[in-house]
Amino acid sequence: MNITRSKNLNNQNNLKIMETIKTFIQNFLQAEVIASEASVKPNLEDYNQKLEIMNSFCVPELHNKFGMIPLTEPDSDEFYERWAKAKPRNPRDVYKISHYEEKNYGDVYVAYVSGKNPSGMFSLYGECVFVATINGALKIVKNYTFGDDMLIKKKFETPQGLADISFETLQTPISIERYLKPEDDDDSMEHYEMDI
Repeated sequence: MNITRSKNLNNQNNLKIMETIKTFIQNFLQAEVIASEASVKPNLEDYNQKLEIMNSFCVPELHNKFGMIPLTEPDSDEFYERWAKAKPRNPRDVYKISHYEEKNYGDVYVAYVSGKNPSGMFSLYGECVFVATINGALKIVKNYTFGDDMLIKKKFETPQGLADISFETLQTPISIERYLKPEDDDDSMEHYEMDI
């Protein structure tokens, strides 16, 4: 694991906090995989419960915003048969986490992650999520997709979540932890190497 720090090199407290944030993100990404795998099985009650667990990591504005919604009717038998022999899914990769001070939310962490079910063959950004403390608990408060409708240069677009926090409300990061290079995409690598 390649970890670099841009600031606060010797701040052990900051390292512990960043590890807590990384664990929170990884737990969310694992909950996403568990819900996704349940979505292709005929037990709707089990799937909806697992989606609820995934949603519990997020503010209400982000519930059911990661490509899955609660289901009330099963799909066809053919659908479930098609997925019955699918390989287990992988949680998204975490590339980088940046720590900011934000005027309304205090400490905010932006985690840059891969797309869903990374294969290990390609390393590139897929999304980023903002994490803040809401009512005493860590919550995902915003997410952006890494893409470009105009096919000119990929950037973070299509925000979802709380309206009063965005890349525009963040200033200079306090610290950055880098874990894995998204080296299969030039735009991802350019962003990864920036101190943002």
